[in-house]
Amino acid sequence: MLRRLLLTLCLALGLAGGAQARELLVVGTAFPRIFELDAEGPNGLGVELLRRAAARLGHGLRFEIYPWLRAQAMVEQGQADILVGPYRTPEREQRFLFSPQAFYEDALVFYARRGRASAWQGDYAALVELSVGQVQGWAYGEAFERERGRLQRLSTVRDVATGLQMLRLGRLDLLASNERNTEPVLQRLGLARELQPLAPPLGQLRGHFAFPRHAEGQALRDALDQAMSEMRTRGELRELGRRWNVKIPE
Repeated sequence: MLRRLLLTLCLALGLAGGAQARELLVVGTAFPRIFELDAEGPNGLGVELLRRAAARLGHGLRFEIYPWLRAQAMVEQGQADILVGPYRTPEREQRFLFSPQAFYEDALVFYARRGRASAWQGDYAALVELSVGQVQGWAYGEAFERERGRLQRLSTVRDVATGLQMLRLGRLDLLASNERNTEPVLQRLGLARELQPLAPPLGQLRGHFAFPRHAEGQALRDALDQAMSEMRTRGELRELGRRWNVKIPE
């Protein structure tokens, strides 16, 4: 026990002072405005935030994009250092260490074909006979999980694009997603005039950074959280949120 405590302390001191500076592997999937790859390389709110924080700690960063389930598994198994953007849920807290501070917030909504706005008015009981799609590996919040048993025709789609195509073809009545991820895909597929988000939202979920559940992961989490707190105090988080058009939680 004493040896573990000493190791944690040494790691924390090393990270805070830069003595243990190294290249960190950062993984995730393509999240619009959060974690993207363009002609210039990795970009997005999460990427910029980590770059600024890592510079304060003396670390280098390597960014890699994978399918969402694989990216989660890499961090859970200690093959990568940081997972970008997961929503925090009780199930995921058994697998990862989460940054205490969230760095963005999403509205979760149902999408439907144009003219079907009445399909969702906030009552899950009305969805019993409707086919509802959820995206593989996503979390939808406590309210959705609480009502999941009512959704007798709930199915899982591989990604947002697949779900939107199934919605267009009538193979789904509703797709549960978030506007930040979905709007760029709607535009790319040319479906913005055929499909629409419905109100009210399913809920608001906040995105975090996640780390492996071991002593080094904990030390890295704590050091990055301190750097984020300093950036928040100086107004840097607010500035980045405006730049990327992403809501920053208070």
